[in-house]
Amino acid sequence: MIANTLPLLTWRWLKVNESLIELPEVKDQVNEIVANEGEKVEAMFDISELAQEAQASRHTKINIIAKKNSTVDIYYIARCLEEEKTLTDIMADVEEGATVNLIQVEAGAKNTVTNYVANLKGKQSKTNVEAVYFANESKSLDIFYHIKQMGIETESNILVNGALKDKARKTFKGTIDFKRGSMGSKGSEEEFATLLDDDVRSIAVPVLLCEEDDVEGVHAASAGKIDQDILFYIMSRGLDIEEAKKMIVQTKLAPTIDKLPTEELRNSVWEHIESRI
Repeated sequence: MIANTLPLLTWRWLKVNESLIELPEVKDQVNEIVANEGEKVEAMFDISELAQEAQASRHTKINIIAKKNSTVDIYYIARCLEEEKTLTDIMADVEEGATVNLIQVEAGAKNTVTNYVANLKGKQSKTNVEAVYFANESKSLDIFYHIKQMGIETESNILVNGALKDKARKTFKGTIDFKRGSMGSKGSEEEFATLLDDDVRSIAVPVLLCEEDDVEGVHAASAGKIDQDILFYIMSRGLDIEEAKKMIVQTKLAPTIDKLPTEELRNSVWEHIESRI
């Protein structure tokens, strides 16, 4: 199966134009979420164990319709280490004055492909994405966000923080797409990767596409090892190197994890990540 295809293809040798994933004998799990006019809807997806003992691959679909002046809050947490391959498709149609917020935590399967496509159709429609990821051993992670800003004065914000350890690899592809007719719209995307070992691989492809004049778009991406001066400073206060690394990673991931709806869930997610750093 081909997933996460970039809307504007780049050089083939980069191997980021699309992601290939095989999902044999896996049935789609489709979730429909509709927020009627003026309504506020909240949905939680917490994948912490296999749905079926013999099924280690998963394809989940989440379709969202946010009608006029509604708000949809989606919490998506994937932390099942037993899953071999997962593909998650999230699609949102956002009407006038509506907002879709996505809080996403990716810290599970050996091979993860995940994407979020938002169609900001109505005037002053909006989407906010905050995501964190952690991958260790030889796990691979392919993240794709594609925001299509169609209406007047739409707004999108993407903020992603993550950490890679051992021989893990990650590809981040974020596209903010200003369509014709999206005058007065704004879009922002940022992705920051912390590299805990020399053998990890981090690729970031932030893209801005524009068919309109009166719009504002910004993007940024960075990847780097932990600052040795900061590490030394923390260790000078009595922590060993592993404890110091955990503290630094926590400072980067915690702001998003802290937005999960319950303290029990926040603590559980952080313990799951901390045990693998």
